[in-house]
Amino acid sequence: MRTLEVAFDASGAAEAGSRGRVVAVVDVVDAATSAEAAVAMGALDVFGAAPAGAAPPVPVNPAAVATRAATVALRRGTDVVVVAEPRVGAADERLGRVAPVTAGLEAAGVSYEVVANQGAEVAGLAALTGRVVVVVSTTGGTAFDAALAAGAPGACFVTTARVAGMTGWEVTRMGALRAIDLADRHGGALSLVAASANSTDDCLAAFEVARAVIDQRFLRPD
Repeated sequence: MRTLEVAFDASGAAEAGSRGRVVAVVDVVDAATSAEAAVAMGALDVFGAAPAGAAPPVPVNPAAVATRAATVALRRGTDVVVVAEPRVGAADERLGRVAPVTAGLEAAGVSYEVVANQGAEVAGLAALTGRVVVVVSTTGGTAFDAALAAGAPGACFVTTARVAGMTGWEVTRMGALRAIDLADRHGGALSLVAASANSTDDCLAAFEVARAVIDQRFLRPD
């Protein structure tokens, strides 16, 4: 049975995941938009993870996310691009924030590249075609991580922001279809999670994505 709900923050993602729901994380600035740019450029898979030192009110496990990403990379014979905050800052700061993820990749014998989390502009920072991507961020990455740690059978990112070659409306529709496909592969329960309840961008976008999901007749019987 298909069901749809909108939730907020890492706590909402974890609660949805604990009920076995697929979680689609909406973090317009910048995690989900970086993820969408990666998908548009041909990335094989995209994950989200909490940064080092993150202290959400629910459990996260970035090392476990790294293991998932490494498994996909090894199976497909490729490497990983780690997308990290801050957008602008020293490379050493980014490396510190992604340490739990890169340690996991190194332990698995998977090579990686670290680039800045710059939304749609991430496509100009690294070749993404045929690679696995992990977006490490305080809100979107943490919500994604929390969903998986709580037991979500699957998670993805969705945004309403433009990326190269697509309008925001097209991106929204593509994200809605991606979320629907993932939900249908795991029983039909879909939770759209605004990465931050304090962000009007995320909250409004989550409801816009919900509208797009409904427009695809997600809640209508066949």
